[in-house]
Amino acid sequence: MVFAVCALSAMAQSTTTGAINGAVTNPNKEVVTGATVTVKNNDTNKEVTATTDDNGGFKVTNLDPGTYTVTVSAAGFAPFTNGGIVVEVGRSTPVEVGQSLQGVTGTVQVTAEAPVINNSSQDFTSNVNQTTINESPINGRRWSNFAILTPGAVPDGTFGLISFRGISGLLNNNTIDGGDNNQAFFAEERGRTRISYSVSQAAIREFQINTSSYSAEYGRSAGGVTNAVTKSGTNEWHGSGFLYDRNNKWGTRNPRSFLNQLVNGVSTPTAFKAVDVRYQFGGTVGGPIVKNKAFFFFSYDQQRRNFPGVATFTALDFLNRADKCALTATLGSAVTLAGCPAFSGTNNPTRTGTLATGKGLTSAQVDSALSFLQSISGEVPRRGDQRLFLPKVDWHLNQNHTLTFTYNDLHWDSPAGIQTQAINTRSTDNFGDDFVRARNFNVRLASTLSSRLINEARFQYGQDFEYEFSQLPKPGEPTNSVGGRSPQTFITNGFSFGIPEFLERPSFPDERRTQFADTLTLTSGNHTIKFGGDVNHVKDIINNLRFSGGEFNYNGGVNAAGYYGGLNDFIIDYTNFKTALATNLCYSSTRVPGKCYSGNFNQGFGVLGLVMTTNDFNFFVQDDWHVSPRVTLNLGVRYEYQQNPSAITANINPAIPGTANKVSDKNNFGPRFGFAYDVNGDGKTSIRGGYGIYFGRVINSTVYNALINTGLGPDVAQRQVTVAATNAIAPSYPNLIPPGTLTTPDVQYFATGFQLPRIHQLDAIFERQIARNTVVSASYLFAYGQYLPNFVDINLKAPTNFGTYTAVGGPFDGQTWRVPLFIGARPNTSYGRITEIRSDVFSKYNALVLQFNRRLTNGLQIQSNYTLSRAYDNGQTSQTFTTNNAPWNAFDQPGENALSAFDRRHKFVFSMVYTTH
Repeated sequence: MVFAVCALSAMAQSTTTGAINGAVTNPNKEVVTGATVTVKNNDTNKEVTATTDDNGGFKVTNLDPGTYTVTVSAAGFAPFTNGGIVVEVGRSTPVEVGQSLQGVTGTVQVTAEAPVINNSSQDFTSNVNQTTINESPINGRRWSNFAILTPGAVPDGTFGLISFRGISGLLNNNTIDGGDNNQAFFAEERGRTRISYSVSQAAIREFQINTSSYSAEYGRSAGGVTNAVTKSGTNEWHGSGFLYDRNNKWGTRNPRSFLNQLVNGVSTPTAFKAVDVRYQFGGTVGGPIVKNKAFFFFSYDQQRRNFPGVATFTALDFLNRADKCALTATLGSAVTLAGCPAFSGTNNPTRTGTLATGKGLTSAQVDSALSFLQSISGEVPRRGDQRLFLPKVDWHLNQNHTLTFTYNDLHWDSPAGIQTQAINTRSTDNFGDDFVRARNFNVRLASTLSSRLINEARFQYGQDFEYEFSQLPKPGEPTNSVGGRSPQTFITNGFSFGIPEFLERPSFPDERRTQFADTLTLTSGNHTIKFGGDVNHVKDIINNLRFSGGEFNYNGGVNAAGYYGGLNDFIIDYTNFKTALATNLCYSSTRVPGKCYSGNFNQGFGVLGLVMTTNDFNFFVQDDWHVSPRVTLNLGVRYEYQQNPSAITANINPAIPGTANKVSDKNNFGPRFGFAYDVNGDGKTSIRGGYGIYFGRVINSTVYNALINTGLGPDVAQRQVTVAATNAIAPSYPNLIPPGTLTTPDVQYFATGFQLPRIHQLDAIFERQIARNTVVSASYLFAYGQYLPNFVDINLKAPTNFGTYTAVGGPFDGQTWRVPLFIGARPNTSYGRITEIRSDVFSKYNALVLQFNRRLTNGLQIQSNYTLSRAYDNGQTSQTFTTNNAPWNAFDQPGENALSAFDRRHKFVFSMVYTTH
């Protein structure tokens, strides 16, 4: 007697594992029940057994990605062995035998590759395998950037975020080995995007990108879910090493890179090539601790980067726009064209009004101020150094239980690295120092409780500690009482210097995450049922008070004589700081020295921060029902609840009832429905489709703002004072306003009935295998977003006038647009901006996706896709914290209806790997 193993449809698997499935029949195509199926990991020799059911079917789940051998035995039948079966994360591999078995004692070896056609689930996903990770070029080695190669994904800004289906990159979910790899405070990957990466590319085995209509097991995302697994040790010793010399001297200059320099007194764009020397090096090693029992893997990754920046003035002739003649003319004397000519090249030859009197400074005083500004421009030493290491241990406790420990440790040090651009209109001490310490520990216990019941329990503890500080002031820099630093000072047409307004940040955040998760998988007949949940406890320790060092704005523009008012006003205030000026007047006003700044002064007061916690509770049930050999239904539901902190009692403002509001959205049930149809029953043509409702999170930084910006006094909340120099409480440069001196505060709070972001997703997919490991497909993707966050200033007077502007030059040359002008007192004069955090933005996304993919076969791998899409919304942003007012016109939200900032009408991707072995 002989028997055969036939393929059944593959079904979606867990976040960290895959599966193998099939059916056992005899030569007459009759099912064989009670057959023993043994699945062995070829790398570790771990074996898992199963028994065929009444339909002759079997499915072995919770298999780590890798290569396996399947052996089937039954009384009266020849044994069957199928080796080289490839299992990928999130997928089930069907086992097929393409020939009859002869005799009663023979063994046949056949190779089963991971499926290239999905005949079992509705999801629109893409797997990035080892070939792509190891062989494809990538700038910077951030492994998650490979996601941009997949359909439906486009860049969100220029700093590494990715938008899926027209949804902000802040609403994605990133997991590694099933553990949450996000930072809740800024809603980005752990460590954020300024660092190089938080996990070494060399440690990633493969990952899956869930773009649309994924199963109920995945959640906490209104965008996409990126799900990675790390490498493990095996019975064989393996190692690797790498060194990347990324010195930009090997490359050509960016043809769009220019630095303005003075040539014969004229600001002239000159070719510029920044210095950027980067070395990335490291390696991996893995092998057995106890053969067939315990294994280890270790990766080390380090970056040493030297990329000095350039601090420059906005206008390169900035220092030449000092009106030395008028500044040094006799105090109060008339300044005439004959005595003090206009700036060279200025068309207006007259000097009138307040510009017509001398300021009485000495030439030495003027030169001292200009020399100071010159001294804080130029090259800025800057580094970005990172160290990563990851040890991992897999321990087979016994035949039924495997325990895995993974630890990842990141150190990032970047002096002057907050500002990463090559050229910045900031002084040499205004870049800011950036540091990150991130570590996380994951434990996973995979247990086979019976031939039909498997459990996976996970625990994670992680910390993402980010802190940033200002640089030491330069010699001669005006300082005040806050840490001996200089206040942020902005000069129009020049640059900013001093302590940046967003510093200091001793912890921003220091985020600790504790996560528990458990998933139970039951295989019963034609059903594979998964149910489970996870609890995420996040504690954010925030220590940051914006504008704590004060900010002075010298906004005076060019005057009739061609000189910069802001620069000349600053020279007088700087001189007054060095040596008090008694009776002089400012350059562009009748104010007195020390208060010559024509823009506002800003200063922050209040508590430095707070400690807040959020808890996410998530539960799901998923049933993959194999209705017939050709039809599979995917049915599921997921519930999510984000428990946010209640308003701090002491911070509730009785004058603004909304400050007592708490986000407590408890109706987040997300049904998932899908189907997959194997058209011809041969596994080579499929039609799939699905629909589901998905929920995003409220970003923790938004919650933080509502807790701390309630408009109360500085003993319990944070306040920002904004005053003009004409105000009696305005300080003389570079001093600060004394504590207790307050003006009208700003307020931020959640609107009553605020909802979590909710996205409806629908897809329809046709796939056809046209050759071995080669597939073409056509897909339609649709997403409709509701309750996306919005920030509206409700304390504005309705606009009665509009300003009309016309674009000059560029692609929109000649086009005009109107901007509302908000003039007049605020309705509630006791407060400044009152920002209501609403959930009233929507989004729509439609896409046609065409793909041609070939898995590595005979040395050639191809991944290609074309996406024709349209993203539309009414003012969606990728805004962390809380803007004061997001819409152009707070009284006309429908006026925001337009193509989305994430709209990319056409996207074509082609990648190819060719190997000679």
